[in-house]
Amino acid sequence: MRLVSRSLMPWALGLVPIALCLMLLTACAPRVTVTPPPREFVDLDYHTAADTQQKAMEQQFKEKDNAYVMSVLSYALTSLYDRDIANARKAFTAAYKVDDGKVDEAAKAYQWLQVDARKVYRLTKRERELTHFYLGLGYLYDDNLPEALVEFKKLRQRDQDTSRLPAVNFYMGLVYEKQNLFGDAAIEYNGLNEMAAYSGAGDLLSRLDSLRNGALPDTLGSKELVVQIDLLRPAPVGPTDVYADDQFIARLPAIVDRFDVRLTSGELNRIAAQKAGAYAARQSCRCCTGIAAEYFLGQGASDLTDVAADVALGREEDNQEHRWWRYAPHAVSFLRTRIPSTTNEVRLVFNAGDGQTIGSARYPLSGPNSRAYYAAGMYFILAGLTDEFFVY
Repeated sequence: MRLVSRSLMPWALGLVPIALCLMLLTACAPRVTVTPPPREFVDLDYHTAADTQQKAMEQQFKEKDNAYVMSVLSYALTSLYDRDIANARKAFTAAYKVDDGKVDEAAKAYQWLQVDARKVYRLTKRERELTHFYLGLGYLYDDNLPEALVEFKKLRQRDQDTSRLPAVNFYMGLVYEKQNLFGDAAIEYNGLNEMAAYSGAGDLLSRLDSLRNGALPDTLGSKELVVQIDLLRPAPVGPTDVYADDQFIARLPAIVDRFDVRLTSGELNRIAAQKAGAYAARQSCRCCTGIAAEYFLGQGASDLTDVAADVALGREEDNQEHRWWRYAPHAVSFLRTRIPSTTNEVRLVFNAGDGQTIGSARYPLSGPNSRAYYAAGMYFILAGLTDEFFVY
């Protein structure tokens, strides 16, 4: 049985060009793409990153990568996020001991460092100060206030401009307050208030005045909480909302402290002079080699000048420090507040720069699944934000 009769064949064949045209028009028409709404993460996982960085620092050392100290720092910070205080402190201490050239002392933390006699990459001012900052937090979270203060003081001694860093004033004031050194605490809180970076500085001073006068603030029915958010990515991040169980408590500002370590004018001039000297030496080598090459080898031999300069002075890309502390924060935010004494869990809700929620994480305060530190009679929550930690 024929599907199309002979009388209909010409008519059917005439439809073919029309169908082809319709297909072409459809293919060329602009396509409307529907962008699905971004998913919100439901938790933050640091354990995987800490394991990865532990393997990385040991592998980099075996491969004689002089930047292995960067992986040590990354392992230290992810361990601190993961509530592994012992390994965090051990790694931070080893990193700055290596930077000091005290390998024997660093080897007390990691035995494999004993074979290291190389000159490794030196930590920058920012890296060194962040190391002491987080080491100080590690001691604070472990309820070792004297050692926490030692690390914060080391940070300040290395750079007097750190007296203008809100995070340093905040935590030093807190430690002094918990040690009943109210005069020292007042100096730190006044400095924090003058910077106008932390909106709660006035409340800290008021509480301190009550403590100094023996009139304890009304704290019945509540417990104290400090939340710190580290922004480990340059993408804009908005404020963070804090909930005690399901009760909204407070909102952290997007950024309180960028922790920019400022170089002095002398250091800036020295760095500029070093770069200028290296450039001048390379150009001089190229010029002399080019003249000699053309004289002895003829026109066009000057192309060898770059090769000769690389042989004499090393390739420019090799002379640069290929370093990267993967998790060094771009900025931090923090808040000291009170939550009901019946609170079992703190929930943080993280927002993007445009106000949209990007995710959340829960922090049980006690029990085997606790994710908060408890020290000096208060709870501490430390969260680092970057896509690598998001759990969907």
